[in-house]
Amino acid sequence: MSRSWMKPAFSLTRLTSLWTPNNLKKEMLYQTLKFYLARIAVSLILIFGLGFALLFFLHEVALQNVQFDDAAIQWAIIIVCLFFGFIAYGMVGEQRFFNALHFLKNVSPQSNPHEIKNQYENLLSFTYSSYFLPETGKQYRILVVLLYADYLLSIGDETPRALNIYVQAFLQSPKDSRFRKPLLAILNQGRELTPEEMDLLLIMVQQEEIHDPTLTHYLAGLFLKAGQWSGKVEPLFLSALEDKSALSSEIIQFALPIYLAHKRTDELALRFYLFALNYPVNGKDEIENYLAHSYCEGNLAGVAPELHRKCGEVFAGLDSGRQEEIKKQSEQNRIASKLKKIKLLRREDLQDLKRLKVEMGLVAGRMTILMQGVGWLSRKILHGFKWILLRVLDGLINFGKFSLRGKLICFVVLSVSIMLALGFSELVSKNKDNLPPALSTALPAPKASKAKKDDRVFTVQIAAVVSANQADKMVRRLKKKGVEGLYVVKSVRRAGGHWYKIRIGQFPSKEQAGVYANRLVDSKSIKNYFVISLPKN
Repeated sequence: MSRSWMKPAFSLTRLTSLWTPNNLKKEMLYQTLKFYLARIAVSLILIFGLGFALLFFLHEVALQNVQFDDAAIQWAIIIVCLFFGFIAYGMVGEQRFFNALHFLKNVSPQSNPHEIKNQYENLLSFTYSSYFLPETGKQYRILVVLLYADYLLSIGDETPRALNIYVQAFLQSPKDSRFRKPLLAILNQGRELTPEEMDLLLIMVQQEEIHDPTLTHYLAGLFLKAGQWSGKVEPLFLSALEDKSALSSEIIQFALPIYLAHKRTDELALRFYLFALNYPVNGKDEIENYLAHSYCEGNLAGVAPELHRKCGEVFAGLDSGRQEEIKKQSEQNRIASKLKKIKLLRREDLQDLKRLKVEMGLVAGRMTILMQGVGWLSRKILHGFKWILLRVLDGLINFGKFSLRGKLICFVVLSVSIMLALGFSELVSKNKDNLPPALSTALPAPKASKAKKDDRVFTVQIAAVVSANQADKMVRRLKKKGVEGLYVVKSVRRAGGHWYKIRIGQFPSKEQAGVYANRLVDSKSIKNYFVISLPKN
């Protein structure tokens, strides 16, 4: 059993490097292959094992002297084996997972922690098994990680493996303040942090539930020492200034030249300028101008009223000359902005905007709707299969409760039913085999027989009706029975109208015509007939 939590050192870099995009893609591909190959293997084992055994039992034991077509039975065996191989196999895996998870949810405080950890590790490994697709395995793995982290917290575990689990749990539930232990462990190590670890700390700082001035001060010092500046660091520096950190002066000296060099007047920059006015800095007049212009233009009045009010206080503290000049410049800027029409979104931007709306879930995309429909249908089908399987299992359980006499009676009834069904199918097949072969070769045989040099031929007349519609119906009915060589002769009727005489084939002798007609009578294709002699054309 793995003892990965006994490793001597914790490293978030080591944790994340194991799951680079390439490694993750390979792992997902490998698990997908396992998923399908395992199901195919189980299905084939059932087909070639259980299927052949069942067919052998039917042919050699139960129905030894009965000849029957077992194609339907073979297809039924294949379908059942595929069902158990693809669906029931996955249901078994899910049942094993949730049974283990349910057991771990009810762990006794007196249980051996080492054994419980082993069970959690085994359950995490189980989510990578062939029972689950990568996405399903990931969802189940999240459940295990959160439960595992809760258990490790309950026993006060701070080993490197426990810290790895805390990190994973935090990444899945960042607003849960219980998983701050990896952060505290990193802070206590007193070493240089990797970029991944800094990102983790910044995410933790941004959660409202875990705002900590000491932590903010520590992180601000790290970024100042490294000279790192980015959009992610700005909120951290502002938070340190709001907490009146001992590093506030150093933060001002480090960040203010950057703000002024870029002539920034956005909300973050204005907040920073307000803090900077409390310290002896260069460029104080420029800072006051930015704040006063923001107040006069009124851009933040509705967005950040408190910030707008503070900018107004700075504006009010200026002398009247500067106030008038700033007002005049602000008015000119306002007029210029009205005259200047800005086309904010291009056609490509509109397409990207639509894409973002779909990605953010504001509107449903076509593929999303299609996948939702397919997912709903597949869930219904799977639910139906599960329902059928459960009913079958319930039936087997109820059958097991029968007495021995009841089981024997059921077995006899089932065996008799199978034998009757097979006997009926055999009888039907024999009746089909008894159809005269001349039905399919009625015309070729007489036409091929031209050995006799006679001037007469013989045909079989089976009916004469007075309408063409009746004749057509009779011809179609006989053709469905397999009779070939049918033709209709129209002749004048003495009483008026016409006769439509239905005849079959042409034969070189009267005997051959009679033999053929009798075979049609025996097969119940026709009831009456008479043979007619005709001159050879």
